Amino acid sequence: MNLAWVPHLIVLGTLLGADYTSTDTAGSWCYKDPKCGPETWAALGHCNGTRQSPINIVTPAAVHNPHLGAVSLAGYGDAKKLISMENTGTTVDVHLADGLHLCAQGLPAIYTAKSFHLHWSQGSDKPGSEHFINYKGFSMELHIVHTKNNLNKTDALKDPEGIAVLAFFLQATAHARPSHSWDSFTRHLKNVALKGKKTNLDGSFSLRGLLSSVDLARYYRYPGSLTTPTCDEVVVWTVFPDPILVPLDVVAAFPSILHSTNSDAGPRLQNNYRPLQSLGDRQVQASAALRVAPSSSSTLRPAALIPLLISTAAITWHL
Repeated sequence: MNLAWVPHLIVLGTLLGADYTSTDTAGSWCYKDPKCGPETWAALGHCNGTRQSPINIVTPAAVHNPHLGAVSLAGYGDAKKLISMENTGTTVDVHLADGLHLCAQGLPAIYTAKSFHLHWSQGSDKPGSEHFINYKGFSMELHIVHTKNNLNKTDALKDPEGIAVLAFFLQATAHARPSHSWDSFTRHLKNVALKGKKTNLDGSFSLRGLLSSVDLARYYRYPGSLTTPTCDEVVVWTVFPDPILVPLDVVAAFPSILHSTNSDAGPRLQNNYRPLQSLGDRQVQASAALRVAPSSSSTLRPAALIPLLISTAAITWHL
């Protein structure tokens, strides 16, 4: 083999799964094994960069942007656009047909949805989201991945704004109303219980149905990266702080049904989230519909930092 092709093959491999991360590179990174877990990712791709994701969003420090209006989603109500579901060994990934579009103030172009996937922990009693709001995690996190101007995945990774991800939190609660869309989604999980399994979807739910009544005008925006190797810093993140409330059994289904290997005897697919990354000198913007206190600034007062530092220490130990 011509060794000059190796970097290109690695990049191509990252384009085939959730977060554009390949199951082919699963041997080089993982979530749980200390030999390949997140603490080792710095040596892979761009995972040691300065624009990494996920982050904790400190709401008083967000900069209010009155020009950031509601996100516009086209085609999201069409259930036929959800083609298939696949267990990649690191998440469950849903492949989408063309025709789902995202546009919003602050985005440089129209973006086309390519796939969506989720992150979770071990059940409904432990946070499994990647992003946090004021050091608070949620049961799960849904990522809808789009490319700029419908770029192919290779070209999207070359553009610093080539990918736009919409992030939605899911929160399990005993008081949530039953959800036809989430019930339909979780019923398909048994067909992809093992790594590498793929199943066609039957049009019984749509992305808009999964998003429930989320207010698309309330969100935070920041520049970041993919949250799995090779952690390319090409993502414009839009994070919606108001969680989708789902029944306890919806969240419980993912870690209890899915496996991270192709064997029934293999480990369950659990805790597939990356630890929080440093915000550094980046700015998080708050949309027009989010009200920010007048005293807010990018620097918190020392007294306000005390509980945050305590929370940070607790989270670091927990992760």
